Amino acid sequence: MKRRLVFDRSKKLELAVLALGLGGLALVAWRYAGVASAPFYALYIAVSAAVGLALYFTCARYDQPLRRRLLHLLLGTSLFGAAAFRDSAAALFQIEGLFFELFSGIFAGALLHYLIAKIFGPLLFGRVWCGWACWTAMALDQLPYKRSPGRLAPGWGQLRYAHFGLSAALVATLWYGLAYRPGAGGATALAWFLGGSALYYAAGVALALALRDNRAFCKYLCPVAVPLKLGARFALLRVRGDPQRCEGHGACVAVCPMDIQVTDYLARGERVMSSECILCQACIEVCPEHALALSFGRERGGAELLRCRPPEKAA
Repeated sequence: MKRRLVFDRSKKLELAVLALGLGGLALVAWRYAGVASAPFYALYIAVSAAVGLALYFTCARYDQPLRRRLLHLLLGTSLFGAAAFRDSAAALFQIEGLFFELFSGIFAGALLHYLIAKIFGPLLFGRVWCGWACWTAMALDQLPYKRSPGRLAPGWGQLRYAHFGLSAALVATLWYGLAYRPGAGGATALAWFLGGSALYYAAGVALALALRDNRAFCKYLCPVAVPLKLGARFALLRVRGDPQRCEGHGACVAVCPMDIQVTDYLARGERVMSSECILCQACIEVCPEHALALSFGRERGGAELLRCRPPEKAA
């Protein structure tokens, strides 16, 4: 079968909005958070996004998942570099940095980043951050287990909330109990950021190897998923399907890195309402009937229809 090109308007729209959003984040930081070096990073991020988008659209002979991983690698690396090495007066973007900013009353980089990319952004575009820009998932997507064997029992996903709460409790204990003040930036904040990132990468790789699932960290342990999932329940941009064209092959379910039962949503006459969707669009690319596409609409998130592992594999 001739490979379908992915130059459709909906994909261009999503990626263009992503690029504009990344550049806008740096510009807003410059204007309101006093980050002196933000104009440089605005250009840096915009150029990285432009190069990535150009490669994404001009290398159509390669399959979409590969091109998405390459674009994700470029965007994630540039954002990681921007977060780690920008103006030392700005707080860093790991979730502990966010909590330190909240306790200190500082409105700086971490809070601005979370407001735009992980609280208000998902209300419009769902968890596009997870699928296209997250620097932790960027590395995990390069691991060999690109076909998920399914999820563990639903209770395992609650570990993300425990991780979120423990991170907040750790910072609260340091701040109020030990009077620890890391400052708004500098070497101490950089150490928090790099140390936290190293722990995330180590946990992500260990889970991927143990469960043979690249995105296991995202499903069970990532604390950033907590605010992202809240906004994603109300996202305007989602995957929609045409039940009349769908023949139930299940290829979309097999390739979904987040184990979403796409065909079940089609059978219910709904768009993909799961807050686990990262808009990677692998399901759209693989559908032999071309029954899936991105669409804008207004619905509140519904049931989480997820594919779980058979008992013998989950054990």
